[in-house]
Amino acid sequence: MMNDPRVLLIGVFVALFLGAKSWRRKKIKRAARDLPTRLRRQLGEEPDFLPPQPTPEGMESYVALHRRSARVMYFVWGLAFLWLAYVAFLLLRGPI
Repeated sequence: MMNDPRVLLIGVFVALFLGAKSWRRKKIKRAARDLPTRLRRQLGEEPDFLPPQPTPEGMESYVALHRRSARVMYFVWGLAFLWLAYVAFLLLRGPI
């Protein structure tokens, strides 16, 4: 198992998936920390920190960051799943 290339190939998928999720959490947590207390209290629970609807004045940049970071995370997740499909193709094709 230690020298099996399949573990490394699947490990790339796991690293991309978890890396994108943790990157987004850190980015949102940092942005939530920088908000004034009045606005921070209106956010959802940690770790999501969902913005309230409708968006209060002064929180527009946070909402934009929240959406933008979600798009980046979903893009990286898409790459990870494409990679996983490629790995599955390699495994079905024969020995690596």
